[in-house]
Amino acid sequence: MREWDESRRHNAAVYEQTRINEENAEQTRDNSKSMSNTGYLLFILAVIFFKPVAEYCIELYNTVGGYLHGIAGMLGF
Repeated sequence: MREWDESRRHNAAVYEQTRINEENAEQTRDNSKSMSNTGYLLFILAVIFFKPVAEYCIELYNTVGGYLHGIAGMLGF
């Protein structure tokens, strides 16, 4: 095989890979633009709805912990 044939094949492969990478990057940018707003909205909704539940669980844990601490104190532990 001639040396310039191998060089041409190598350059063609590099060019093709570059083209594929650019197409993938373009598709990823398009997908990320449409999904970023949806993800942001879902995050805000999750915070709004789940934060009160988490605060309630923390209060419940503290209340139960206080009762158990009081019972342990009464029993002498």
